Amino acid sequence: MEPERTDQVVALEAEMLLGRALTPVRRLGGGQHAVTVLTVDEAGTPYVVRMFPPGDAAPAREVEVSARLEALGDLVPVLVEHDLDRVQPVLVSLYRPGGPPAPSLPLELLAVELARALARIHTQKAETLRKAPGAPPAGNSDLADRARSEWVSLDTSELVLTHYDFWSGNTLWVGDTLTGVVDWSGARQAPRGVDLAWCRQDLVLLGSVEAADVFLAEYERQTQHTCRDVGAWDLQAAALAATSVEGWAENYSGVGRPHITPQVLRQRFDQWVHLL
Repeated sequence: MEPERTDQVVALEAEMLLGRALTPVRRLGGGQHAVTVLTVDEAGTPYVVRMFPPGDAAPAREVEVSARLEALGDLVPVLVEHDLDRVQPVLVSLYRPGGPPAPSLPLELLAVELARALARIHTQKAETLRKAPGAPPAGNSDLADRARSEWVSLDTSELVLTHYDFWSGNTLWVGDTLTGVVDWSGARQAPRGVDLAWCRQDLVLLGSVEAADVFLAEYERQTQHTCRDVGAWDLQAAALAATSVEGWAENYSGVGRPHITPQVLRQRFDQWVHLL
């Protein structure tokens, strides 16, 4: 049986790391690995405490990448303490205000803000992190075959810090402004096209092919880098998503978009693939 992970238990674990009393405020959503709890100490300083299940590799990877994120300043959470040796590893970060983007925000606005954040991320190098991707997507579908045929056309000459799961649900917003990017456990050194294609696909699944193009145009404007191989990267992302896209409905519901059902995801995904 997996050990108990109530809000109070999570707060108590963090207390032992920080050496001060913490009061749990509320559980935070959005994470797929950890139980995430907003806490506050006696001085009123808020902390986010995440407790991971036994054997989860995500916390160790996030600690590894944390030093690489310092140059991004207020765009990323500040990791203040961690214990990877516990049965259930614990990470403690300073709280960053914000939540997922409101469903009422225009997708073109999301696209511009996402592009500006990603342009900042891609200024960083990540020499010590895992390199990716190592191979084209597997599978016997026509889409997988197309992705493999385009593999040789991908520009892999420049490797940058990539989030490797850069979608709207891993961002924080206050009103119409993107204030942070979270969940860095998958970060790699990889070509910029990996993040570009994944985020473009997310914007399509949110409901707008046009927003995906706005995102690319703003990213190119911010970086002064023309992404000539983005179509080939779009195919790689689509081939990776093809067999599991319906299962992402729970993730979209968790960030306030329950109307994006498995059926909606499949329909939008198939229409996107038809355009590729």
